[in-house]
Amino acid sequence: MADAVEVAIGKALLSRLAAFAALQSPVLTVAYPNVDFIIPTPSKTASWLRATIMPADTIGLSIGNTSTNQHYGLFQIDIFQGQGIGEPAPLRIAASLISYFARGTSLTSDGFIIRVFKPPFRTQLIKDDPWVFIPVRVPYIAFANPA
Repeated sequence: MADAVEVAIGKALLSRLAAFAALQSPVLTVAYPNVDFIIPTPSKTASWLRATIMPADTIGLSIGNTSTNQHYGLFQIDIFQGQGIGEPAPLRIAASLISYFARGTSLTSDGFIIRVFKPPFRTQLIKDDPWVFIPVRVPYIAFANPA
């Protein structure tokens, strides 16, 4: 049985992030929502990712009870880096993520299409001792008819 659109969105986004992390050299570990994770030992060369799906309100596209629903939100990927080497290392990963999830990227899961409908973007570097991190936000949208 296929999952609901809310589940399909998460599966599609997290699967693409897993593929991205596996392509990096060295491979990046990812902290997934509600999955046990051991944070790497902090060092200047240590880096890892944290995934958070932030759905927004669902919108019915017409007033009928069976109208198509628009599901959208942000997929936030935090790039953690050990302190002391500046911003270039995590910024390189951020730039690669922004490119990997470029506007127009289309993902499919359980019969639903999830699209990156606006350009992904990064926010400011945040200090979280003993780490710093840069959030990258990926705006997504999907459409589904109610059951």
